[in-house]
Amino acid sequence: MAKETTKKEQAEQFSQKKCFIISPLGLDDSETRRKADGLISAVLGPVLTSLNFKMIAPHHIDTPGSITGQVIQHLLEDDLVIANLTELNPNVMYELAVRHAKRLPVVCLAEKGTRLPFDIAAERTIFYDNDMAGVEVLKPKLVNAINEALLGDEHDNPIYRVVRDSIMKEVTAKDDAQSYILQRLDEINTHMNALKNKSDSINRVPFSHDRSRFNFTFTFHVDEGFENATQITRIIDNAGYKPTSSLVEQIGPKLYRCSLTVPDSNAADNIVAALQGSNYDIRQVEFNLKPGSVM
Repeated sequence: MAKETTKKEQAEQFSQKKCFIISPLGLDDSETRRKADGLISAVLGPVLTSLNFKMIAPHHIDTPGSITGQVIQHLLEDDLVIANLTELNPNVMYELAVRHAKRLPVVCLAEKGTRLPFDIAAERTIFYDNDMAGVEVLKPKLVNAINEALLGDEHDNPIYRVVRDSIMKEVTAKDDAQSYILQRLDEINTHMNALKNKSDSINRVPFSHDRSRFNFTFTFHVDEGFENATQITRIIDNAGYKPTSSLVEQIGPKLYRCSLTVPDSNAADNIVAALQGSNYDIRQVEFNLKPGSVM
């Protein structure tokens, strides 16, 4: 009887889907590790178990061999990846880029207050409170996000949007695609560094007393509870910035576009963070120097 039970358990194990966790880890006794393990044990583990996923975290891998190689293999092959973007850890960003390159399902999380870089600010991210109440709020949101990620036919992301035209011309078969990706991992790393440098250069734009120096436009999706432009203005005011002019227009079902004039990229960054913290689903961000303005 014990032998039959073992076979059944093995069959169930092989039928499970796999989910790899991307997370900042830090040292064993660090605050970063404590928060990461808390999120994994209180939220990610129970939710993934309920959905019949086997969860793999990098610091729990005990299989002999190169840890880096095993991490990359999970990123390229596992059914789902959950990425914790809190602290904007460089390793997390690199691993997210590798996953994006394969164009497979990924769900992004971040603790409220995290200011995402412009390059991924428009990507759907679940923001959560790191407390006991936040755990209960996060669980159903995570379940919905996982189901949407797995059911979606197209997994769009920044890397794919940049390289899709050239890659689609060069790659035709699935096996060739994986070989292509493995050969280009170093190039992906270089590309991510370039994106980071681009973000850093934007954030170094000096403050100007001309408060109408930049055009800042973003689109957002609201499921319910959106009143009017006054609601957006109130959130922006609470972020400590009063725009000289603003315009909110509806461009689709529950989809709106907001155009502002701002003095610098820090103001735009603060506005995006404030809106994301208020559960606005930011879809697209544009930030440009106004014609005739001088740097």
